[in-house]
Amino acid sequence: MKSDALGKVIFAVAIILTVIGLIFIYTGSSYFCTVTGKPPYYLFIKQLITFFLSLFACYGTYRFFDYKKLKNKRWLWFVYGLTVFILISVLILGKEVNGARSWIKIGGVSLQPAEFAKLTLIIFVAGYLERKWYEIENNTSVFAGFMFFVFFPIFLILAEKDLGSAMIVFISIFAMIFITGFRLTYIFTPLAIGTLMFVLAVITAPYRIARIRMLFNPFAFYKAPGKNDSYQLVQSLVSFAKGGITGVGIGQGQQKLAFLPLAFSDFIYAHIGEEGGFIMAVIVLLLFFAILVVGLMIADKTDDKLGKFLSLGLTLYIFLEALVHIGVNIGVVPTTGITLPFVSQGGTSLISMYIAVGLLMSIARSLPEKSRVSFEKIEQGSYK
Repeated sequence: MKSDALGKVIFAVAIILTVIGLIFIYTGSSYFCTVTGKPPYYLFIKQLITFFLSLFACYGTYRFFDYKKLKNKRWLWFVYGLTVFILISVLILGKEVNGARSWIKIGGVSLQPAEFAKLTLIIFVAGYLERKWYEIENNTSVFAGFMFFVFFPIFLILAEKDLGSAMIVFISIFAMIFITGFRLTYIFTPLAIGTLMFVLAVITAPYRIARIRMLFNPFAFYKAPGKNDSYQLVQSLVSFAKGGITGVGIGQGQQKLAFLPLAFSDFIYAHIGEEGGFIMAVIVLLLFFAILVVGLMIADKTDDKLGKFLSLGLTLYIFLEALVHIGVNIGVVPTTGITLPFVSQGGTSLISMYIAVGLLMSIARSLPEKSRVSFEKIEQGSYK
């Protein structure tokens, strides 16, 4: 497969997922629109408009932004400053929705700027590793500074009560650090710090402990709608049970009628499982695996350190968001507000995901046809 074709495959898969999302947003939001007095196509139209904006953002990133500009120190620190500015602004001005303080309302429109901050943080780490790889490896003080630059924004995300996003970003960043071939102490230090932060975040918040306990027996914690996270999980599992193999039919689901909360966003995978059945749920999962495989192919094929770090981080960011959302919906991950990339209703999330796709396409476009540098080459310290 030609290098540029790899980027086009990811773009095509993203389009397919978005179309699937538009269908199930429409069928899953009918009751919500009725209750709020909105037209039945309200959320569908909002997502469709955002989809077109996302395509422009993706094309603009792919066509006009050379990712190699991030090798420039000014560009790199602009990205980091933007990340911190967004996260601090959300902490000060944001409002809490579904347990996470990651929303800002501007002129009657609710935005999630933290979605962009997660993306820009991954971009910054990729650029910083490319510029400072040798210095980090050979200078403990430089490594300590790097740890601060990584964990300060993650701490801000945790302060917004968005543990799921913090975990996804951390794992994506850790994967980039892991393939550098740093000494073991440099590999395990961020892992130990990250683990400690997340353990503290859980044990200091009783509701998070309750969500973990709930996974082992959700029916024991079941209460009325809106009273307990177990209600959401139970209704999600009921949706999959009703859907069976082939589903009850597009638009024929009953769980969205005041039973399954947020069937168009946080629990859209369960809604897909009810109306599209096991078959449609598996198709969606396989599409995300396709993004993972193709993204890793781009990372493995490039002979550019920045391209390798960036494509790995962005690919894992997209895939892990999907995996966590699906895990929540099937009851193997504690309830969190992570949406399904490209599928769930959500403007800022959709735009940020298409920017990530545009960057992956840009990296794929720049690959020499015969270049192939494996992860082992970085691990052996060939890049200095």
